[in-house]
This record gives sequence, C-alpha cells and structure tokens, in this order.
Amino acid sequence: MSEKINVVDKNNEKVGDIELNEIVYSYPIKEALIKEYVLLTLANKRLGLASTKNRKIVSGGGIKPWKQKGTGRARAGSIRSPLWKGGGTIFGPTNEKNYKKDMPRKARKAAMKSALSYLLKEGRLIFVEDFDIPEIKTKEMKQFFNKFAIEKGLLILPSSNTNTNDKIIKSTRNLAKFKATNVNEINIIDLLKYEKILVSVKANKELERNLAI
Repeated sequence: MSEKINVVDKNNEKVGDIELNEIVYSYPIKEALIKEYVLLTLANKRLGLASTKNRKIVSGGGIKPWKQKGTGRARAGSIRSPLWKGGGTIFGPTNEKNYKKDMPRKARKAAMKSALSYLLKEGRLIFVEDFDIPEIKTKEMKQFFNKFAIEKGLLILPSSNTNTNDKIIKSTRNLAKFKATNVNEINIIDLLKYEKILVSVKANKELERNLAI
C-alpha cells in the first residue's frame, strides 16, 4: 500500500499530503549498490591531471655531455637520461589516463530508489508545495531554508518550470551549505550528503515517473 506523507508550503506549514509510489520509496535498501553508484559518480568526475615528463619532452640538450671514451667517466648519451637529476621520468603517470566507469541503467535506477527509500526511512525527505519567488535574490532563499531550521539542504525542482527554476537556482548559488537543482541534474552524492532533501510536488511526480519504469 502506498504511503501518505505531509506536504508543506514554503513557510513549513502543512497544506496537505502526498501519496508516494511504493515502487520508488519502498524499494529495498541495498547499501552495496548505493556504494557502487557513488564510486562510479566520483570516478566519472575525476580528471587525469597527474602528468610527468619523459626523456622526449624534458628540458635539456640532446647532445652528448662528453665524449664516449677517454674521460674516465661512465658513458653518457644525454642529460635527459632518467638516470640523471632533472632527467625524464620512467613509466610516470600521464594525463591520458581515463577513469570513466560504467554501470547498467537498471542498476543506476535501483541505486537511486535505494537511496530515496533510505532517506525516507531516516526522515530526511521533506515534500514542499510548488512555489515561486518574485526575483533573483539570495535573501529570499535564505529565509526559505531558515523556515525549515536546517543547516545543510538540497532543494529539488521540476524540470519543466524553467523561469521559476532559474530564479530559485541563481538565488541559492551564494548559499554555501544549500543547493537548488532540477530533477534531471540530481546525483546520488547530493542526495546522501545533505542533511535534508526538499522535494517539490511536481519534481516528485517526475522523479517517480523516471524511476518507476
């Protein structure tokens, strides 16, 4: 049977309730699957920035530092040799490494449903009536989050209300511990790292439609 949860307005006052889709919010909590999706997301954000110079590109002359014989010293072909201080690096890291990983679409959806079920069970989900703000203003969104008495929160908006979303997202951008995004942009790391997740009614319908398939 579907579960009914309170819906509040932007002043955190109850205005009704919402019936949640049990396919999404009563999904078994699979910690291993959630962890796999978190690691996948982090790996796909990683850039191959570590890089060293081999003997081909390290600075220095290409001529022999001294003649082959007669000096009493070991033979040397170039000061770029990895054996020399300041020479090239042997088998060092390059920025060509690709850290991208993949995961089946069904598994990703299952991980998201597991995360949402976990958040609901922990009481970290708040369903909010759809609202608008008159203009792009950080103060508006600061007051909004203060009504819920939370220190760190994520607001999920529907993807359809482009103009409204733009004002809310831009107004939240300067709030260090808060974030506003639309359904199509959420990721599992954001869902897990914020203290409370505020989901608008329209955004929840989209979320259920996307995950229940």
